[in-house]
Amino acid sequence: MPFYSAHTSTGRLFNSLKALCDNKSITSFKLSKLAELSPTTTRKIYTDASYIPSPDVLEKLCLVLDVTPGDLLQISSNM
Repeated sequence: MPFYSAHTSTGRLFNSLKALCDNKSITSFKLSKLAELSPTTTRKIYTDASYIPSPDVLEKLCLVLDVTPGDLLQISSNM
């Protein structure tokens, strides 16, 4: 599995999966079933905001949550 850096030239990339799931009342385990992903994968992304999922996993999460990649991945400014 390739590594996706959480650091960009303008800030730090992080995932907001926990907030999105909490707003939709979806647990990481339920999300894993809906997205057909390993519970370990969804739990890792859910609990570690600095973990950036692969494009394939990102696509599955976005489809299940009905969000865009920009909703799931955010950039925090270095300033």
